[in-house]
Amino acid sequence: MSTLISSPDNSSMARTQKRARLHELPPQSIADNASTVIKVTFAQEGKLEKVHYFDPFNGHGAPEGISDGRVEATEESKGCLQKSQLTEELTFLSTLHGQARRELRNISKHDLKTVMKYGLMTPGRVVNGEKRWKFEFGNTIYITDELCLKEITCYEKPVTIEHAKITQAMLDKHAEAKRMLADDPQLCTTHSIIIIDQSGSMRNCDVNCFRSRSDAAYGTLALDYVAEQLHQQGDGFFVDAVTVVEMNDTGSILMHKEPLDWILFNRILDRMKTARPKSHGNYLQSLEVAESIIERDIALFDDIDLDDIPAFVLVFISDGKPSDSLPEQKDMRSQIMIRLAQKLKSKLTFLGMGIGSSGSDFEQMELLANIVEYHGAEGTFVHAGMNPASISTSLCSMATSLTTTRIDLLSKKDEKATKMEKVYTMKKKSVSVRRESNDVSRWLFDTSLGTYPWRPVPFINNDATAIEVECDPFGKGGERLAYMFYEIKPTLRSWERVGKAMVAKESRYIEDEETKEAFHTSFCRVQKKASDLAAKFNEAVGKAPLLMPTNGEVSSPPPIVFLKCNIYEYTNVDNVRCGLLVEKYLNGKFTKYNGNNGYVNKDHASDVATIDLAVGEVKLTDFVQAFSHWVYEDSGHDTI
Repeated sequence: MSTLISSPDNSSMARTQKRARLHELPPQSIADNASTVIKVTFAQEGKLEKVHYFDPFNGHGAPEGISDGRVEATEESKGCLQKSQLTEELTFLSTLHGQARRELRNISKHDLKTVMKYGLMTPGRVVNGEKRWKFEFGNTIYITDELCLKEITCYEKPVTIEHAKITQAMLDKHAEAKRMLADDPQLCTTHSIIIIDQSGSMRNCDVNCFRSRSDAAYGTLALDYVAEQLHQQGDGFFVDAVTVVEMNDTGSILMHKEPLDWILFNRILDRMKTARPKSHGNYLQSLEVAESIIERDIALFDDIDLDDIPAFVLVFISDGKPSDSLPEQKDMRSQIMIRLAQKLKSKLTFLGMGIGSSGSDFEQMELLANIVEYHGAEGTFVHAGMNPASISTSLCSMATSLTTTRIDLLSKKDEKATKMEKVYTMKKKSVSVRRESNDVSRWLFDTSLGTYPWRPVPFINNDATAIEVECDPFGKGGERLAYMFYEIKPTLRSWERVGKAMVAKESRYIEDEETKEAFHTSFCRVQKKASDLAAKFNEAVGKAPLLMPTNGEVSSPPPIVFLKCNIYEYTNVDNVRCGLLVEKYLNGKFTKYNGNNGYVNKDHASDVATIDLAVGEVKLTDFVQAFSHWVYEDSGHDTI
């Protein structure tokens, strides 16, 4: 197992923006045959300030070619340890204490032999008149008796993580971010609620590089979740919130909606030193605290679309099964996750991280992740074991994912900030309508026409001469409002609807007619491209042997079809030529299968229709997801 050690460079931070990042480095010349070294650096504009290494030698033996100079022995010790002695020839008389410590800390005898062969040898403390030797290699410390034959104890030297140097500019930004989180919560892009197990078992000192499991949780949280995001943000100013909940008998809030910055980084490191794990680890109460925090946040955004609220991340770090294990408590935990997932959908990400040996019971934590995913949110469970590199990788991946989410949310907010939204009321049972009858015409999008791709066509219904649009929208998306639309014909006293209902779509924002025309053209061009790709995909599906229906199957794979675009033009009362984008009305419940922000509908409902194909039973909805991926591959990763 790789081990984290600290370099002797203790120079202080020179600037405000310390950055923590994981890098993969090529093997060094001294270790040509060694595993890849992973390096965590705090750096300022390329100037190295401090380095933490994951040492590839520990646990795997040193590679050939390491200089004898790596072993420093006094004349007194040379009789105990010959530098040319093979590792396997070293003999140990393990005491019960030494064996227990080795098992507890997951250090093998081979590791200790490696330490003796290649490590730095210095006199140890004299205990009860008995001399001892101290061997140190990488991050492993090994204590032997005076003859270097009897093992006394062994341990891993804990990593040292330097605090960030806080400047006045940092303090000013922190204060401004705190004010914005309190007074302008709509400016917050992400809110991370992190539950950290602080039950008694988190005192165990079996995670390499850290004094305890608790230290490992807080240390990697600071380095790979907080510092990693700050590094990725660069010099930008973002408003992101972090809440830390400690879990033992109850769930207690340690930090509430603190800005994601270097001040938070330092506070987490401080807590690593002062945390005192104790008692039980009750999942339920901590999850109730997390739910109440999220509910309070959601209440602040009652009049805001789901697309515009912050993204919520719930990180759950524990070293075992919950102490509250009654069936009703299990059910209550499940209901909390169901409520959150159903309410937030793609806006919720859950990461369950298990710190513990391979025999640890994480069934309940994994269940929470599965429940979240089943109900439309993102759920992941990771068993990081005792390896700090695994913990680090999981948190670092989550940090990178959050950075992507943050960029996506900010780009949408910036785009909306430049537009003025219309004043509208969503449709109720009865709704007023407006009719347009002055010089009404219908147009179809046709790319074969060249620069002006619009072809005039008759009304769908032969006797129609005008249009009718409900004044209040019945639906809305991130960019458009949807209104019920009808073709109409004149009667002796008024107008009469003819044919089937359709849907008129308009931008949610106030735009001039020239902008609308450009929007309609762009929308229809994309729709036509998607329709052409769908036809090509349907043809490919029809020719694929594994997608042929079995002999007993009466259905065929469902074709992917896109609606054709219509534009109805008219002249309004101000003598301005206007246009409406109109599509066929599809009755039923709208289902979103995937989205531009990476959302994928993972609904595993048992009532989803299936079809028996040569490859096996396939859900009909799988063809929708397959189409998106097929387009990505068919276009050479250019289009999706």
